[in-house]
Amino acid sequence: MQEMMQEEDEVNLLEYWNVLWRRKYLLIALSAVSVIATMIIGLQSPKFFISDTILMTSGSESGGLGAALSSLPFAGALGGVGGQSSADRIMVILKSRTIAEAVVNKLDLHKVFNEKQWDAAANTWKDPQKPPLMSDTLKTMTGLVKFNKSKEGAITVSAEWKDPKLTADIANYYVFALTDFLREKSVTTTIQIIDKAVPADRKSRPKIFQSMMLAGITSLFIGIFIAFFLEYLSKQKKA
Repeated sequence: MQEMMQEEDEVNLLEYWNVLWRRKYLLIALSAVSVIATMIIGLQSPKFFISDTILMTSGSESGGLGAALSSLPFAGALGGVGGQSSADRIMVILKSRTIAEAVVNKLDLHKVFNEKQWDAAANTWKDPQKPPLMSDTLKTMTGLVKFNKSKEGAITVSAEWKDPKLTADIANYYVFALTDFLREKSVTTTIQIIDKAVPADRKSRPKIFQSMMLAGITSLFIGIFIAFFLEYLSKQKKA
């Protein structure tokens, strides 16, 4: 009985292999087209770079870091921020609209992120009646700047953009905007820069080789499904 079942399994595997072999050109063509298309798209896509700056907080909070938080536009939604650590509160400030707007204004990112709508020669928006909204620029910033806090309390500000120098400037100016905000609110917490952001030597994306590998594997599975489906249709016609 066991030998019969083993023989049936071998026959089924052989049938599956024969189906794939008959449709091999479909599988090869689908995989090749997918991989080549992915490579072309990757080569034509803009390159992005990542820069990180790492900081830590030190010193007392006699100036009132909690009071500084209360001045932010969304202070009412912070809830139990009073029980958080100094690093947690700094994270809240870094993620605020106030700091993001300061960075956008300092580096003129409103024009950078909306370059297709900006007329550099005329030094004005192409459609002065409908300039891009600051809220849209800030949404772009949200997708390009990330924050992370380690167990030791170190805060990493990561920025990603197409210009490596500007990317580093964005990450670094987040720290400057933070210190300006704390100084304005008379908060004595000291911000120590552990690592300053520098322009990246290598792009962060697109990762062309990885994308090609994924496209090839995905298209192969799709091709196998199509091959068996075509085989099923072929048998239905003969029946």
